[in-house]
Amino acid sequence: MESENFQNHLEDEDRLSKLPDEILLYILEKANTYTSIRASFLSTRWRHLPTLLPHISLETEDFMRSKKTSIFQLVLDEAMSAMTKAVRVCLAVPRRETTMKTVSLRLCLTAKHLYDIGKLVCEAIDSGKVKSAELFLPTEKFSLDCDVVDMVQHARNLVYFSEACPNLFRCLTTLSLHNARFDELQMHCLLNLCEQLQHLMLNNCDTGDGSVLKIDMPKSKISRLNLRSCRFEKVDFFCLPKLTELHFECWFSLNTPFSFGFVPCLDELHLACAAARYQSGLSLTQLLHGTTNIQALTLDFQGEKIWMLPEGKKLYTSFNKLSKLFIHGVYVNFGLLWTGALLEAAPSLKRFGIKVWDHVCDADSEFRRVFPKRTNSWDKNNIISNSRHLQLTRLEFGGFHGNRETYRVYKCCHGLCS
Repeated sequence: MESENFQNHLEDEDRLSKLPDEILLYILEKANTYTSIRASFLSTRWRHLPTLLPHISLETEDFMRSKKTSIFQLVLDEAMSAMTKAVRVCLAVPRRETTMKTVSLRLCLTAKHLYDIGKLVCEAIDSGKVKSAELFLPTEKFSLDCDVVDMVQHARNLVYFSEACPNLFRCLTTLSLHNARFDELQMHCLLNLCEQLQHLMLNNCDTGDGSVLKIDMPKSKISRLNLRSCRFEKVDFFCLPKLTELHFECWFSLNTPFSFGFVPCLDELHLACAAARYQSGLSLTQLLHGTTNIQALTLDFQGEKIWMLPEGKKLYTSFNKLSKLFIHGVYVNFGLLWTGALLEAAPSLKRFGIKVWDHVCDADSEFRRVFPKRTNSWDKNNIISNSRHLQLTRLEFGGFHGNRETYRVYKCCHGLCS
């Protein structure tokens, strides 16, 4: 009986292996690249399939056998070594012609074998096997554990890596950098090298405390930009002609954290910050000055004071084309009726959402000491004239249970709709 079952198993396996490459590739593409490589070693019939995959996505974490801090460096080195072999397998010369690949790699910036992997991808680019790449470069240390010396060294490592593998950076469509302090020239040289870059993410990256970053890139293809916990005093977006989406989170500025110059395509803006004691309120009209096409706006206060100043009818011009508005991180003890003033300023609005911050357990925590008393200057400025009508088609509420306050907001929105 057992031998019969074994024979049936072999027949099933043979039946699967007889399928054409296209169907086997379709099956492998449903899994991640790491799993596809492992599966290819189960049968000689499958061995060449990783070289035919149109998209390669590999992360160092996939190859780590342990996360014990005591042996982390050893485990990381072994993982990067295994990942180097996996990249070599995927970028080997295929048995038959195939389409050019896209490559997505998440590598530890300070680990061994980084340059080996970079060189492999550069060779594949030069030979026409790879057309574009995505590169995510986290560091061994978390952001909170990185001091200035660490950040400066990370920036140097990035510059050395880009100089050693320039073709890789020229083909990048996505780049994610963490915990690096550049000088101004390094930052501009790195961004200018990435000629095909469309999505840039900077997490805890800057050119020094209180520095001003000036982005003037008329030939840039960057369409999406994420800045998080970057210690710039200000970012001047002088010229980014293709930019459509900006995420600006956790700024440390005393005053207006950014300004816009030529950003004609910008239509989606996400602003998120828990205002610290030293930070005063901000004018939305001033923040949005220079934009002409904002259609989706998200404001996230992360459970702290409402840092947006009441401006009444001044918002009408800035909100004139707004079709989506999301107010997130509103402290649970604040009222919600004041949001009606924002609705009134946006007559083209079709989708409106509110999320309440209901983490009341942090009210007396040590974490709260860096933040001021939670206040909302809009509470006294929530008079609605009902003179303008909305085109709302969708209301979204999150973070709290249905209650009287929810009903009052709904009633307010309903009163503003035609």
